[in-house]
Amino acid sequence: MVATVDVLIPTYRRPAALAVTLTSLAFQTFGDFRVVVSDQSEGMDATEAGEVKAVVRLLRARGHAVKTHKHLPRRGMAEHRQFLLDQAGAPYALFLDDDLVLEPDVIERMVR
Repeated sequence: MVATVDVLIPTYRRPAALAVTLTSLAFQTFGDFRVVVSDQSEGMDATEAGEVKAVVRLLRARGHAVKTHKHLPRRGMAEHRQFLLDQAGAPYALFLDDDLVLEPDVIERMVR
């Protein structure tokens, strides 16, 4: 099933910040979205950090599909965002930096 919105998040070596961003997604009032995270961390995997894994479980428990990718080698932000956009299949795509905290109704307002 395709979601209405694909939330696309590039990340690099900031698992704690990523976890906070994902937490703010878990409490959005709009429910029909999927999360796609692409990690370009070298020598570590930000999506395997305990705090990130916990929030991914929360998102999934709340009915959101979450897909994580390890995308190396690093070729710059534009290429990284293009990789994420290539993963999108929803009618709407929302790029988020890995250090944002969203108000609970942000996705709902944007879709409306």
